[in-house]
Amino acid sequence: MHTDLAGILSDLSALSTEDAFKRKLDRTFDGLGFNMYCYLGFKGDAGSDPRRSPANAADGALYLTNLPVGWTERYIEERFQDDDPIIGECLSSRLPVTWTEKLRTKVRSTRARAVLAGGIDFGARRGFAVPIHGPGGELGLMSLYSDMSDIEFEKSVETNRYDLHMMSIYFHDAMQKKLAQQEEIPKPIPLTDREAEILQWTAIGKTAWEIGGILKISERTVNFHLQNLMGKLGVHNKTHAAAKAMSFGLIHT
Repeated sequence: MHTDLAGILSDLSALSTEDAFKRKLDRTFDGLGFNMYCYLGFKGDAGSDPRRSPANAADGALYLTNLPVGWTERYIEERFQDDDPIIGECLSSRLPVTWTEKLRTKVRSTRARAVLAGGIDFGARRGFAVPIHGPGGELGLMSLYSDMSDIEFEKSVETNRYDLHMMSIYFHDAMQKKLAQQEEIPKPIPLTDREAEILQWTAIGKTAWEIGGILKISERTVNFHLQNLMGKLGVHNKTHAAAKAMSFGLIHT
């Protein structure tokens, strides 16, 4: 059965917040058998290859996902985007990329296999990734993940391929218009010297334990500050906090 594409897309112009878009993404794609998603939107030069970005998944980018926090943090901290075979294929393709666990046996790079294996461990066993190439080097990546069996997944993709492609393009356009402009406006967020130090070290990939050793404070204290910082910056993990602070000019690497 095909989707009600017009009905799904009809209210996008009424959405104006990140939470509203995330709820819409959840409802839309879960109803089509995709229990997880990750959207990345880059503008200008960053869109030509998001793997060059210093914070690599959030710095200068619009980022919405319901992937497990543990996986997104590990992905960014280990710079998996440098060797992600799905990103590599999307950068050179205008059409969606479909993959299953079988892809892991076909890639030669040890790092690429580690990326796929890590995703599988967190439930991203098969997916449908839509590259969206826009004006001025703009790039969007809508990655949809499914916990269906391979047979069910392939059947669903075959049935809904064109609708999924079109929805991803319209979601990208709406989120760029409504959310990217909001992200570009620096917000007056006061940071203490200690908070700035912790974010600075977080931005270059140090763990809470390592930061505690560097600053001669306990790991528990570091995590306490990170929790406060996530609240101040309105994000849900420490890597996004560091990236957002950099985009606002609160810290520099």
